[in-house]
Amino acid sequence: MTTVSILDQLDRLCDEHPHKILYSYLDLNGNPIESYTYASFHRRTNAIAGRLRKDHRFMAEDRVLLAYPPGLEMICAFFGCVRAGLIPVPVYPPSSRGFQSALYKMVHIAKDCQAAGILTTRDYHASLKTNLARSGVSASGLDADYISSLPWIVTEDFVDSDPSQPVFETSKILFLQYTSGSTMEPKGVMVTHENILHTCPLVIDHPDPVVVSWLPQYHDMGLIGCYLYPALRGGTTYGFSPMDFIQRPILWFDAITTYRATATAAPGKPSHSSARSIR
Repeated sequence: MTTVSILDQLDRLCDEHPHKILYSYLDLNGNPIESYTYASFHRRTNAIAGRLRKDHRFMAEDRVLLAYPPGLEMICAFFGCVRAGLIPVPVYPPSSRGFQSALYKMVHIAKDCQAAGILTTRDYHASLKTNLARSGVSASGLDADYISSLPWIVTEDFVDSDPSQPVFETSKILFLQYTSGSTMEPKGVMVTHENILHTCPLVIDHPDPVVVSWLPQYHDMGLIGCYLYPALRGGTTYGFSPMDFIQRPILWFDAITTYRATATAAPGKPSHSSARSIR
């Protein structure tokens, strides 16, 4: 029995409009700093998948943490894992602020899902090692040692695919989504391809959406609502960093106007999240 996959829909859309912008990431002034068309994103994620299979001894359905600063590399790595038959696990990347608490949450997630590796960027990996040394938690026990012992894989240089490498069958589980861990230890939920394909048209009921988002990409609403759903509806997402939004809130409204957004999203009140359409 063939596993249902979001890749089938995304690849079909790539064939239909290869040169259309799929993702664009903006700087503090609203200028694009990195962008992918449907075709270039397809090539990039294939390259990551090929290198993960060729250079690293992952098994089918291995769990792999995604520890990335804001930007499109995390989204590339997410789809690269899916194409490689692995299960991505987005996590909040510990930074200098609240480092120890965030690190322990990351360690908990790595242990809970039995992660086989961590994908990241070169700069973030370097900053993590610096923060570990400054905080002293690396010498405080086995917790920090646990993730330090996992393979950390920098994906930025994965630009060439190798079609000769065997492709694992797509996992029924698309990814694992963990709670924030703000009130208790993070808890994981298995999100399947079917979950996303079923709910996508219920949330975005028209084709070709244009979405503007500052939400974190490891956040379920940010990842699913602003990066997965629009892609599966043939749309375009313009994203930027949550810190840039905090520093310059008008950026959100400027981007909505500049790119003629049809939808955006933000955490709502009370505790549930809500999506807002722009008509």
